[in-house]
Amino acid sequence: MKSCVKIIRNIFLASVVFLIPGSFDLYSQTTHKNGLTDTAGAGSVKNITEDISLSQAPVRDKESSVKDNPADTDAGNIKDSKRTLKPLIIKGTRVKKKKEIQTVSRQTMTAEEIKEVPGSFGDSVRALTSLPGIISAYGGFFGPLVIRGADPISNNYFIDDIPVDNPLHFGGLHCVINTNLIKDIDVYSSSFPAEFGSSTAAIINITTIDDVNEFGGYTDLSLLTASALIRTPILTDKFGRLIADMPSHSEKEDGIENRGYFIASGRYGYITLGIKAAELITREEIPVSPEYWDYQVKSKYIVNSVHSLTMLLFGHKDFIRVLIKEDMLEEGADPYFADAKFKYNILSHSQALYLGSKFSKDFSNKVIYFSTLPDSYYYLDLPAENAPDWAKDFNYHARPWVFGVRDKVNYKWMNRHSEVRGAAEYTFYYFTAKGKTLSQRSMDDSGGMENLDADPMDDTIKNHKIGGYLENKFTYSGLTVLPGVRSDYLNRAKSATFDPRLMSSYKFRTDTTLSAAGGHYSYYVQTNPFIFNTNTDICGYGKELKPEKAWHLALGAEQEFDLLAFKMEFFKNYFYDKPVSYIHTEPDGRKLPGLSSGKQKTYGFEIMIRKDLRDNEDGLYGWMSYTYTRSKYKSGLPTGFYYKEVYQVDDNGVPYIGDKYGNRYVTSDYEQRHSLKFVSGYKKGNHTVSGKFQYYSGFPYTPIVDNESPVNGRYVPISGERNSKNFAPYWQLDMRYTRRIPHSWGYISWYVEIINIFMNKEYEYKWYWDREYSPGSNPVMKKQEGYNFLPNFGVEVKF
Repeated sequence: MKSCVKIIRNIFLASVVFLIPGSFDLYSQTTHKNGLTDTAGAGSVKNITEDISLSQAPVRDKESSVKDNPADTDAGNIKDSKRTLKPLIIKGTRVKKKKEIQTVSRQTMTAEEIKEVPGSFGDSVRALTSLPGIISAYGGFFGPLVIRGADPISNNYFIDDIPVDNPLHFGGLHCVINTNLIKDIDVYSSSFPAEFGSSTAAIINITTIDDVNEFGGYTDLSLLTASALIRTPILTDKFGRLIADMPSHSEKEDGIENRGYFIASGRYGYITLGIKAAELITREEIPVSPEYWDYQVKSKYIVNSVHSLTMLLFGHKDFIRVLIKEDMLEEGADPYFADAKFKYNILSHSQALYLGSKFSKDFSNKVIYFSTLPDSYYYLDLPAENAPDWAKDFNYHARPWVFGVRDKVNYKWMNRHSEVRGAAEYTFYYFTAKGKTLSQRSMDDSGGMENLDADPMDDTIKNHKIGGYLENKFTYSGLTVLPGVRSDYLNRAKSATFDPRLMSSYKFRTDTTLSAAGGHYSYYVQTNPFIFNTNTDICGYGKELKPEKAWHLALGAEQEFDLLAFKMEFFKNYFYDKPVSYIHTEPDGRKLPGLSSGKQKTYGFEIMIRKDLRDNEDGLYGWMSYTYTRSKYKSGLPTGFYYKEVYQVDDNGVPYIGDKYGNRYVTSDYEQRHSLKFVSGYKKGNHTVSGKFQYYSGFPYTPIVDNESPVNGRYVPISGERNSKNFAPYWQLDMRYTRRIPHSWGYISWYVEIINIFMNKEYEYKWYWDREYSPGSNPVMKKQEGYNFLPNFGVEVKF
């Protein structure tokens, strides 16, 4: 129980304190319509590499349908509406979407790859931590993604061109998008192209499926969640009337056209049920009750041979309530948490409408309207007598709504050796908040919660941003050059950004590719809904707050040997004008909550060896990677000779403290110097066994060197050199077994996985609040308590 309370405490700190600062597929068509073959029986294959062999071509009298999963076709058997055809065997390596655009600083995972990564519960974003240079902010399974040592708040997520500020349940558990709806995920670890803005660190670009040929779906029932997806094409007969495509619809009549599709999916997390079961078994009260769910709806209608209309809706809810009774606290725990109450409730809905137009094979246009409507509520009450005043009945209710429109253009010219891409955008930010907001009084590491203040708020802040990008991809023989530029203007800041970027690569006949990419990156902190949740003042400032900026550089080399690839990359990124909390008064009398004085530099290299499988073939697959990362940070705040030198005082005489490290770089909170990952699987028929091994150096921490005079028996620690120590290295092994049983209507997939099979535990740096500082006894370095072993099992049905 004590370990459970500790986990809950960490979830609270992560939720509140942290907020302060592809595989190929087949398709067919009927007279320019995706979904069926033409009247001559000719089909099409898309996204297949040069390594393809057709053992036998089909001969068809009329339309044939091809399911988009290998299990559906039973290794290539295609079912004709009149008769069963002879096998069509297609071999090809798995293809990464948009690989011709950029290979350096970019990794792609398909939905099938995501499902087979052990230890990720089949979740898309969690599976990304198996890639080089990507870790969870708090280690282990929980936390936002830290990529190449950069601050995770500077990442940006996109789902089908929609910017999403909160893509993970509870900040790091599951993605809010059903894995079966995802086509693939592109991760740009740095040096991303001009298409993506509002980020100085990394881009996580999620693309959902956009092709449905027949009625079907998925259901997935696991230890933690239940999810389902259903999809159907929108068909019309020769008279233009809509007809249903159901499993009983065995024949395709002449004149039937595929005019689009409809997809609906959702998931429900029932962790609370497991907690109730644990209470019955252990007869101990567990003071937490988390719940979450999400939904997605996507539909497309092909109006005519030029225009199509697509709608995407998705949303989620996270709710957790915590009540920690005094007798649940372990020995030496912070007495502030006695009888603590905490509530966290987030509800978000996003909408998008796409008008796609393909005027010719060389010119296309897409107009996108989107809106994101989050609703966040936090409540905290620490009734303990000695708890800081701000933590008594602390609450806030924030609604950082975002509305936008974007027009994207694509034009191929110079005999298709050159392709121009660009977009114009307008975004309206309508942020409202009531309650209280947290701010950090100083960069002082000591004091903990005493270093925070809560201020009342009832704010409505409006921001307007216009911008766009223009880039031209030039290809000739093995050379690819992609220059681009992006610019954004924020009305409140009265300033514009200018971000030139460039990517260049050359692929030799030996399948050797050399690449380089880099450029300038900017984003306005005032537009970040995540920051607005707890520091509304920042979003209301104009030219006083500069946009955060960065320079990126990445160099890469890749060698391919059929299905085996070796890749090495070097990266160096410099971030500046980062906002830092520092309450002060300007010479003209204005009071500001911070300065744009922060700087960060990250650098290192990644090595990756990858072995792929051809579809429908057995054998060994996987990848191994090693990443070396250094990450340094400097606040740039005023400093002096004394630890708590006073620079200014407020109207009540309370001192505002600078940062004694303000003029020099210290190790960043997100540095993980060494990381070794090994993900491998073996497929034999319907059976797949996979494993994931991770070894990494520990995160940095600040040692405790003394304590302040006790107040009512509570000893507040005094910190030493910031992030001057590191936790011990940690390793973990996860295993997964999957058995997929194909049927004529789909498949049943049984799976079981074991997370942390050897029950290895990370270390924690523990301070006993009821004791004085004593080297070797308080604080102490010890392994975490509780169980770190977690099984997961379930069944997925595809029909």
